[in-house]
Amino acid sequence: MSIENRQQEQSKNECSCRICRTACETKPGWFLPGEAEKAAEYLGLSISQFFKQYLLVDWYEDDEFVLSPAIKESAVAGKEFPADPRGTCIFYRDGKCEIHPVKPFECRELFHDDTKNVADARHMLIAQAWYNDKDACRQIRKLLGRKPVAEISSS
Repeated sequence: MSIENRQQEQSKNECSCRICRTACETKPGWFLPGEAEKAAEYLGLSISQFFKQYLLVDWYEDDEFVLSPAIKESAVAGKEFPADPRGTCIFYRDGKCEIHPVKPFECRELFHDDTKNVADARHMLIAQAWYNDKDACRQIRKLLGRKPVAEISSS
């Protein structure tokens, strides 16, 4: 089934308010370990195909790596994000999330009254979930074909 047909089937309760749209247009939310496979299945892809077409490896600190949707404007899927990436999520189209029923944990848990501290704590929780899950760490290495590298900004 095409993404367009899946999008039409999505719940009418999908949030497309300004706060949610801004989040989708600023930086993609992170998946928890095991969630990307559900999104891949939703699109009828293997996790490897899904990674090569739609995902990037993002990082928290120097050695905590996570899977994240790619950014439309600048990043090529199947690699690491450059330092502190910003841009529109690859799944955000026409004001809606194309994978809403299986969207990343960070997107599902976004609340309109979150403070920066709450958002930062959620970000850290996801990074630590990946870091503490050795199978998830191996999955990222396997998808990349090597150990991931954090690209620290030089500015």
